[in-house]
Amino acid sequence: IEDMEMIISEAMEFNNPVRFSVFKPLPLLNGPETGEIIQIEGHIHYINQLQKTLHVVDSKGDSNFIKFKDIVGVEMK
Repeated sequence: IEDMEMIISEAMEFNNPVRFSVFKPLPLLNGPETGEIIQIEGHIHYINQLQKTLHVVDSKGDSNFIKFKDIVGVEMK
């Protein structure tokens, strides 16, 4: 978790692109722990500490809101 926090902080400071691995639950199947891992690449636009989400803008200009609890991994691009 500390490594992920450091990567996120550095990406915010220098506006570096990052790739998040995010767990996307599929609750209609076999329960809340069923889902898939998706990749989201882009720049971190904003961190909302109250809602515990990251606002990431991808290369197409689309906004992605990622919950802290759903982040499986993060790496610099």
